[in-house]
This record gives sequence, C-alpha cells and structure tokens, in this order.
Amino acid sequence: MWPAWAAVGALILAAAFLLRVAVHAGRSPGGVDTWYYLAYADAFRARPGLDVRLPQYLLQDERQSYPPLFPMFLALLPKSWLRRWFWAVSPAIDCAHLALLYWLAFKITASLPVAAVTGCLYAFTPHLVAETRSLNGRSFGALLHSVAMVLALRFVSYDDPWPWLPVALLAGAAVLLASATSSSGYGFACLVLSVVFGDARYFLVAAGSIALAVILSGGHFLRVVRNYLQAVEYWRRNRRLFGAHPIRHSPVYGAGASADPPPVRPGFLGGSLAQEMLRLLGENPFILALPFAPKGVPPWGTRLYWWSVGLVFLSVLATLLPPLRAFGPGRGYLKAAVFPTAYTLGVGIGTVRGFEDPVGVATLLCLLASVAAIGFFYLYSRRQVTERTASVPGGLARAVRQLASLPEGGFLCLPYMYADYACYHSKKPVVWGGHCGDLRPLEVLAPVISRPIPELLREYGARYVLIDTLYVDPAELGLHGQFEVLGRWASFVLYAIRS
Repeated sequence: MWPAWAAVGALILAAAFLLRVAVHAGRSPGGVDTWYYLAYADAFRARPGLDVRLPQYLLQDERQSYPPLFPMFLALLPKSWLRRWFWAVSPAIDCAHLALLYWLAFKITASLPVAAVTGCLYAFTPHLVAETRSLNGRSFGALLHSVAMVLALRFVSYDDPWPWLPVALLAGAAVLLASATSSSGYGFACLVLSVVFGDARYFLVAAGSIALAVILSGGHFLRVVRNYLQAVEYWRRNRRLFGAHPIRHSPVYGAGASADPPPVRPGFLGGSLAQEMLRLLGENPFILALPFAPKGVPPWGTRLYWWSVGLVFLSVLATLLPPLRAFGPGRGYLKAAVFPTAYTLGVGIGTVRGFEDPVGVATLLCLLASVAAIGFFYLYSRRQVTERTASVPGGLARAVRQLASLPEGGFLCLPYMYADYACYHSKKPVVWGGHCGDLRPLEVLAPVISRPIPELLREYGARYVLIDTLYVDPAELGLHGQFEVLGRWASFVLYAIRS
C-alpha cells in the first residue's frame, strides 16, 4: 500500500494532468508551435547534430538557430508515438515539474500538509494550464530552470562543491540551450540571489553555465544568442505595429491601404498597459499573495522566497517596458516563478497559522480567482472560431489533405498560425518563417503584408493560397481574376495562382 505522501501526490498529479488536457476534449489537438517542433525533431532524427536544416520555411534561415535541446529530446521519442500523443508531452513535462516541487517541499519540511498545499497551488496556476495546450519548449525550459536553481542552491547553501557544482553548471547550460525566457529568468534569479545575500557564487554559477553551454554545443550557443538579438532587433523595428492585423493594417490591402488606416489594437488583453497587467495577474493570481508570505526558514526558505520575488519582479518589469518583450510578454517569466512561489506560499501557510493567517486568506482568495481564470480559459478556447490555439479545425485538416495531393509548389496560409500545421502535413514549402535567424525576410508578411501576394508567390516559387474566410474575406486580397478556386472545406478556401 502506498504511503500517505505518495497517494496524495498521485492525486494532485492526476488532477493537474486532467486540468491541462481537458481543453482538448472532443476536439482534434493542435497548437501554434507544435508542428514546427515536430518538423525540427524529424529533421534531427534523420540527421543527428546541431546543423539542423528546415528548407520548407521560405522566409527564415534554412539552418536552425532556435534553442535545440527540446526538439532533440522530442527526437528521442518514437516518431509514430509522438505524432499521435504530442498533445500529452507538455502536460506530462509540467506534471514532472510538479512532482519535483511536491517531493522537494515534503523533503525539506517533512510536512504532508505543506507539500499538498504547495502541489495544489502549482496544479491550479492558470498560466500553466493555458501554456501546456500546445507542444512547445517552455514547460521543458521551466523544468530545467528549477532543476538548475535547486542545484545551485544546494551547492551554495552547503558549500559542497562536489558533485553539486559540476551538476549545477551542467543543468545551467541545459537551461541556456532550451528556452529563452527560462534562460533570462535563470540569469536574473542568480543575480538577485547574489545581490540580496552578498554571495557572488550564484552569479558565478550562471556565468560558468554560459561558458559550458558554448563549449558543449561547439559554439552553437552563440548562434542561439544571435537569434535572440535578431528577435530584439525585429521588434525594435516593428514596435509600432505590435498587435497589428496583417491585412487590415497592410499598406497594400484592407483599410491600412487608405490614407487614414485604423489604429493598431492588440488582441486579447494586450492593448493598454492596464490590460497587460490585468492579464499578468489573471494568469497567476498567486503573486498577489506573495507580499503576505514570510521569508522562510534559512537556508532553503529564504533563497526560494527571493528567487520567487526576483522572477515576479522581472515579469512585471518586462510588462511595463515594451523593449523587454522581445522574448515574449512579461507573463512568460511567470512560468519559472510558479515553482518558488508555490513553495513559499505553501510553507507560509503550513508553518504559521494555516488559512487563518493573512497569507492563508490571501492564498485562498487567489485560489478561487485561479479556478475562475481556468474556467474562463476553457470557455475562451471553446468559443474561438478562427486562430484556434488548442485545436485543429476540421475544414483545415481536409483542405491540407487536398493541398498535399496537388502538384509541387509552395503556399501561403492565412492566418499564419495555421502555416506550420499545413506545412508539416502537406510536405510543401510555406511562405512563412519567424522561428529563427534573420527576420528581415519575414517583414514582407509580418507584422503586416507589405507586398502584393501574387508578387510574393512568384518570387518564392509558390502557387497556392490557403485562407480561413472567418479570418479574412478573400475579396480584401483581390484574389479573384489572378487565382482560381480549387476547393472549399467549411470556412477554408484553397486557391491556385493562374500561370
């Protein structure tokens, strides 16, 4: 019979996994980044090494400079299994992260209630439930981030260099080769700990991890860093168009072609600074309870407290300062902050006066807000009619099967978020990119279309256009006359340019 701590942990893990996959119930799982990672994993599996090439993306560098560790991990999984169960990978990784947190909380405090509260807070964080709807490297990077930080804490707190320093450096190097946001959070958290505790070893571990990442990758990490800098430069050039509609704000098509184009209004809670902050808090309400939490018992408690505070501060700072959004919105850093935040709140509740203390009351209110936010996420995902982020529309799947059967030639897909899916399943090159490398070629399409579509297709040797009419009216693009309709499937229409 299982011990009590294992049985409770198993129940929490099961609930967390179900929360993360429930969004797919009754629908075909999809995701925005899923198909790029599957294509990367296929290419690595066919030709192992860091020189991975994806020539099917016509608007980005053929050689990939995206952090390679996650697609390399995916390549270790059987291809047939991965294509069928890809939707379970990110939730499973996130649950492994939860298991590590639960075990660590129980090991440090020897308290089942503390471990249970800590695990439940992690399980019910809205940001984690929403982020795992798609196959991406962020959950993987967050797990490595926590492992690297825990190992660094173990080394510094007990001044025990062997074997903790080598494994801490190796884990830090893995973070740097896995995820941009997790890497930035790792470096920032180490810097905060060094400043708060007056101990340079945290920062030196992060610096040593950078050197090790360069060595172990044979210099490929420098390409990854350059890739980050190119993303920063892309958004510096296009900051005024952040959130623009590719067609309606285009200088060639839509209202953007007029002398007085419509103002750019970013999508879901991404407009004003107040909206950005509201979404930040909505994705992790527990950060509102953090100011009520005690700083913990040294050495672990105080370190995890400041680790959490540092990452929450970085999330807020990256939300307030638009130039820092090059790695994604500020709320992206919350993923790595959930681990220490849940621990800090769990210990604060379990070692003071439970839910009668201000930290307990605040955490309970935040838990209720989290449940409401998760429900809102489910409802929002179900009501999406286009640009679906969690599922594949049936019409899209049928249209792509038709596209795969057509003669050779690349294609353009609108909206762009379906481009990776269509490229992966049709085996045809796509006039798209943006995943890595020099992003200047992408600027013909994003943030807005800046050249006529027929001209673009001819330049890149493409001949097809796949459009979701719920996203844009083909009449806005003037496709009649120069294009012929090859078929319609629900809201999707497939066109071919006339020779």
